[in-house]
Amino acid sequence: MSTNFLGVLNDNYLKTLACFIAVGWVGVEYEETLVSLAAGSLVLPYVFLSPLAGRWAVTLKKIRVVRIAKAAEIPIMIVASAGFLLHNVWLVMFSILFMGIQSSLFSPSKYGLIRDIGGKEHIAYGTGNMEMVSFLGMILGTMMASFFALTVPAWGLALLFLIIATGGLICSWFLRAEETPPEENRETVRPVSYLLTSIRKANTYKGLNSVILALSVFWFIAAMIQMTLLVYCRRSLGMNDFQTGLVLTSAAVGTGAGCFISGIIAKIWDRKVFVPLCGTGITLLFLSVFFFPVKGIWFALLFFVTGLLCGLYKVPFDAEIIRKVPGRNLGHMLAYSNQMSFIFILAASAVFALITNHLATETVFLFLGSLMGVTTLFVIFSKYLWNKNQE
Repeated sequence: MSTNFLGVLNDNYLKTLACFIAVGWVGVEYEETLVSLAAGSLVLPYVFLSPLAGRWAVTLKKIRVVRIAKAAEIPIMIVASAGFLLHNVWLVMFSILFMGIQSSLFSPSKYGLIRDIGGKEHIAYGTGNMEMVSFLGMILGTMMASFFALTVPAWGLALLFLIIATGGLICSWFLRAEETPPEENRETVRPVSYLLTSIRKANTYKGLNSVILALSVFWFIAAMIQMTLLVYCRRSLGMNDFQTGLVLTSAAVGTGAGCFISGIIAKIWDRKVFVPLCGTGITLLFLSVFFFPVKGIWFALLFFVTGLLCGLYKVPFDAEIIRKVPGRNLGHMLAYSNQMSFIFILAASAVFALITNHLATETVFLFLGSLMGVTTLFVIFSKYLWNKNQE
């Protein structure tokens, strides 16, 4: 959890700093393009490298994969530091791309360790806590970037990059897990072939493709909301960088809390009931932003509640993937889930740019509310989404 937290912290600290600082190097007219490029650079590697990441999670010790990835984070942060020190937007963008590559290659191994550490009986609890610390990393990374962007010199920003990366490497050496033995894997690493093969393979686990589709749509919505808030808060609501960071933080705090609560109540509440309820709530909150003028503290509070519902909604899908797939096959299916989710996230960057270039920014809320409503209906009427045996 500590290793995961520090990695997510550095990802979001770097990406948000780029959106707040680098836009001043290229001009406000390129703001949407820079936000989309930064988001796309973190997710594009998941589309192309998830097949390789899945192979590593099957054929190698997962702890070893995590440690190698954390060691690679230090030179990546040196590149990022050089970018901020030299005011070079291309070095910063390349460092974000390299972080995306690093994150994509060890993600299946990282999440595959949840079951190896806690056992089957703690899948939901472990998944909820992993997602909670992920969102805590997003919270702190966003807050640090929004506060430090105007108050800390470039050398201070660079030093913090390296401290966080070194801390993540140290934490990875304390990992302990009872892993199943590595297995031979002959799956293709070509992205398109891998995706098609994985879809067919997932069909052997009843309802798995439906779970992954619902989770992918969730990540599409989450990615668009993050990009929208970065632009909408400053342009439409007149907020400064720090105030915008507080709104993003409130949403992330809510999501982290929702993830934690979801992991706890997994044994108490029927997922077939509370997941659709959360989806309905998210739909109504998105639509309310479009149809009613919500500003200031009420806007931040609305997105705290939205985040809370998102956390409750998301964790059952993550846990269901781990629950449905036995043994080392889990690494393959987690990589497939990553690839699908990040295809959707990449599409979100394109759709965000398309909508904001032709329509008012608040139109995104109408679009996302409608999409969440359709997805909730899919969750309600999908017959094989959840395993019959509750954890």
